[in-house]
Amino acid sequence: MKIGLLTIHNTQNYGSLLQTYSTYKALHKLGLDIDLIDYRNDAITRREKPNDLVESISVKQIVKYFIWGNAQKRKYNSIMQFLKENTSMSPEYDKTSIVNANKVYEGFIVGSDIVWGTNITGRDMTYFLDFTSDDKKRYSFSSSIGTKWTSEENDMIKPLLQRFDKISVREELASEWIEELMGEKPTVTCDPTVLWEPSFWDKFVLDGYAPKGKYVLIYAVNPDKRNISDGIEYAKKKGIPAYFINFYTPIRGTKTIRPTNVKEWITLFAKADTVFSASYHGLLFSLYFKKNVFFYNRGEKSRMISLSKSLKIENREGNAENIEKDSPIDYATVWKKLEQKRTESWKVLESMFN
Repeated sequence: MKIGLLTIHNTQNYGSLLQTYSTYKALHKLGLDIDLIDYRNDAITRREKPNDLVESISVKQIVKYFIWGNAQKRKYNSIMQFLKENTSMSPEYDKTSIVNANKVYEGFIVGSDIVWGTNITGRDMTYFLDFTSDDKKRYSFSSSIGTKWTSEENDMIKPLLQRFDKISVREELASEWIEELMGEKPTVTCDPTVLWEPSFWDKFVLDGYAPKGKYVLIYAVNPDKRNISDGIEYAKKKGIPAYFINFYTPIRGTKTIRPTNVKEWITLFAKADTVFSASYHGLLFSLYFKKNVFFYNRGEKSRMISLSKSLKIENREGNAENIEKDSPIDYATVWKKLEQKRTESWKVLESMFN
């Protein structure tokens, strides 16, 4: 079978890149003839693709381009270049041309990331494989919803899910929501980056890039920016600097750092003393490198809730009480849970293509 992988890949987000790469590598390991489908969703393209200078139509946009645009553009281009070098990527498709993928692939697999987050994709039913012909195989692996669908969306989505040969989702809440809709509970599988042993990511760590000495790393921003203020205060108490992965205006109390490729991004987590993350993958990669980490639930809350409960790290949620206690993470338990998730998820993925 020639299989097409559909996911959210053309972004400025390193987590999206790493889940794409991990899924592709896993399918390739199973011996499948696999392509990453280069599908361009309008909502994601508008949000994620950095503007060129010629596309800046106001003085404000031009100023933004010269202050931040070059770094963002380098980051976006490095992500796309990484995927081109490390995957077999299809020609570019859009909403009108994606139906032509039926001529190329015998089956399709969608996942992971928030591919079923209708608020993220602008209700694009392409991610529910609505374009596929009846004779095709359809699979979902670790698809994430993030925010529960509305009743109107349920009516659109239910008949599309009924066409799938097999469904697994990434979060327990997503599984419960689909059970409410379909009457059958799909399997919960891990984020694709968990499919690989933590040592798999060691080869991405660079020598000489990270700041020298101990530092606090702040990544992503929750709505009230509390992870930034908490990270700054924690760094002051520890007497170490706070570095903020930030492509916009510098924040007082932090040192701005701008990783423009995935190895630089991973290295910052690998070398940090403590991480304050409002990002799902920021939390995961902190755990892979056994870091002291606090997480913040900035949106699509089912992701963090499900992950923290399953790994027994609810006490690492960023609030005053937890930060004050700063209880060590029981990494023996965390890694045991991750290993269990890894084993179970590989079995589910293998069963799809037996």
